[in-house]
Amino acid sequence: MRRELKKRGIDHVKVIYSTEPALSPAPAEEPTARRATPGSVAFVPAVAGLIIAGEVIRDLASA
Repeated sequence: MRRELKKRGIDHVKVIYSTEPALSPAPAEEPTARRATPGSVAFVPAVAGLIIAGEVIRDLASA
């Protein structure tokens, strides 16, 4: 995505991101077992969409 934006001459895009450090996976109960890295919680993408929508509305209202 960044390469395509650069190719089209777009140099500023608003984004949403978290400043929180990533969590480490919990230790496995068995020495040979492997634990998966924690992923996103089900409500996070929806909340991110609402935050972006709110920012769009604020931009439109101030124009």
